[in-house]
Amino acid sequence: MLRHSGRLRPYCHACQTPVYFDPKVAVVVFIQRDDRVLLIQRAVDPGKGKWALPAGFVDHDEAPEAAAIRETFEETQLKVRIDKLLAVYPKRDEGLADIIIAYGASIIDGTAKAGDDAASLGWFERENLPPLVFYPSITLTKAWREGALML
Repeated sequence: MLRHSGRLRPYCHACQTPVYFDPKVAVVVFIQRDDRVLLIQRAVDPGKGKWALPAGFVDHDEAPEAAAIRETFEETQLKVRIDKLLAVYPKRDEGLADIIIAYGASIIDGTAKAGDDAASLGWFERENLPPLVFYPSITLTKAWREGALML
């Protein structure tokens, strides 16, 4: 360990440089249609069996917006257009991401069908939300339920 940039960091003695660890970045997508929100039921842990907004990790060579479009398609078979950046969240739960970028999106093509790590999917009204998992999904749907989410 060596103090560098105000912190103790691992140090590579062979190349004489500090080692930096990059955060895991994920995206989450809020899709509303006919005053209902699209949620997926998670097929895997963490959160297996609970519901969340479509989401996933950003690949190292991918723009966050492209990751949001790709992840939405993988989990729902829907092609979407990113309409708006909604929020950026820090890690606040047992999710695997360190930074989560939230987008609002619109469907441009496709028929909704669960895929990838989604066991099921559904459209839910504000008063009839299932048990949710992950801070961004919980926070965004709460704001939407209360009329505070501007899409």
